[in-house]
Amino acid sequence: MREDTKAESITSIHQSVGYWASLLSRSMETEFSRRLAPHGLTRMSYATLGAIVFDKKTTPSAISDFLGLDRGAVTRLLDKLEAQSLIVRDRSKNDRRSVSLEVTPTGENLVRSMLAESRAVNAQFTEILKPEDVDKFLELAKAMLAHTHTRVNSL
Repeated sequence: MREDTKAESITSIHQSVGYWASLLSRSMETEFSRRLAPHGLTRMSYATLGAIVFDKKTTPSAISDFLGLDRGAVTRLLDKLEAQSLIVRDRSKNDRRSVSLEVTPTGENLVRSMLAESRAVNAQFTEILKPEDVDKFLELAKAMLAHTHTRVNSL
């Protein structure tokens, strides 16, 4: 191999783990967003509903901490979900600042059906892999994230 060709292949973006990780992430996000859109949801609104239903995060601050979002962003998400009649906010009679969140039956049905879409997207992107390859991928991704100082903590 000529020296300039060898150097070119080492510095090619197509040899970068970051390039492929980013391309995979963006492709999966785009596919999931495409499936959510007809239902009036975004990835973040789905994540918020999921945090309430599946992870029992029933206060705005719990959702903020769980998803790694600032409180203002969570408030805006909750406003939209409430306008869509997917959640209700229950203010404490003793402390009006205290808010408990509840998903409506419509929101519950929607988030559960979108969970199936989330699983379908994962299956679409992993169908050519053996189960042990998926396990290894998750192990490697977690190891890489555990050893970085610049980890993003939100979706």
